Amino acid sequence: HDLESGKKQKTSLMSEDDPYYVFKEDLVIKLDLVEDGLERYERIVKSTDTAVNTHEVKDAKKQLKRHIKNAESTLKDLQTTVKMVEKKRDKFNNIDDSELNDRKNFTVSCTNRIQTVKEGMHSQAIKTKLLADERAKSKRRLGLANSSNQDDNEDTSFITQNHASAQLMMQQQDETLDELDDAVMRVGHMAGDINEELGHQNKMLNELEDDLDNVEEQLGLVMGKLAKLMKTKSKWQLGTILILSLIVMVLFFLVIYT
Repeated sequence: HDLESGKKQKTSLMSEDDPYYVFKEDLVIKLDLVEDGLERYERIVKSTDTAVNTHEVKDAKKQLKRHIKNAESTLKDLQTTVKMVEKKRDKFNNIDDSELNDRKNFTVSCTNRIQTVKEGMHSQAIKTKLLADERAKSKRRLGLANSSNQDDNEDTSFITQNHASAQLMMQQQDETLDELDDAVMRVGHMAGDINEELGHQNKMLNELEDDLDNVEEQLGLVMGKLAKLMKTKSKWQLGTILILSLIVMVLFFLVIYT
């Protein structure tokens, strides 16, 4: 009991300044959202006519993909912390081999959970239900839902099968285009942010250039006075030269470091 208590206390102390635990806590929350999202998507697909209720099905799938992407991003950050510790063992003496192994196993477990959800999203049961709904919709459109003739049924089956497959393919293409559109929008936002930052940097450079010009002008005046003063042997004037020299140095450092 004392050993377990000591281990928990050690973990608590480590978690205060260890980014691993920050990412881990965030990832656990996101993985729950991923698995809840899969359950919601499966429930909608199984309980509704997916060929008719397309909006809800697409929305559930889109949210699930978003949750997966967020979880994968955090998992990548978590894996980075583990690799850093593994690569520089001498700098992380507070993390023993057992703790490092636990962290590696946790990242593997999280990777497997995400992969399981991805496979569930594209499971054979989901595909079969989607295809069956599209076939039923095609029959209704063709007005052959109640046909009793065997030849008609065979023809209808062939037609509806191909039509349903084509519809599903078009839906997949639409989803791909939607994802591409989202990616383009994100790139556009990033480009806007970069352009704004470049504008800010250019403004700072222009201000620095103006400051340097002013200092250069002031230095010219000071150097001109120094040239005149250097021709004299007066102690007062030599002292003035030293003071002006110090002022020049101060102005120079103020321009460079502010």
